[in-house]
Amino acid sequence: MSLTHIDIDDEALETAKRLGGHRTKTAAVAAALQEYNERLTLDVAYDELFELAKSMDLEGAEAARRAEKAARRR
Repeated sequence: MSLTHIDIDDEALETAKRLGGHRTKTAAVAAALQEYNERLTLDVAYDELFELAKSMDLEGAEAARRAEKAARRR
């Protein structure tokens, strides 16, 4: 952990403490950074999955699945 000096809007920080139920400014900032990192991680994962999905033939896969199910019913 490092000691860092940054300027943060006092009103915004107090609001975050109150709404988040944090007892200290440090806890509020740490929680905010954790949530921010989680959101960024999800955004990156979503982008990667979106790129993967663009390369897939979903309609063809659905048709193949339907044909496979129909063949098993016979």
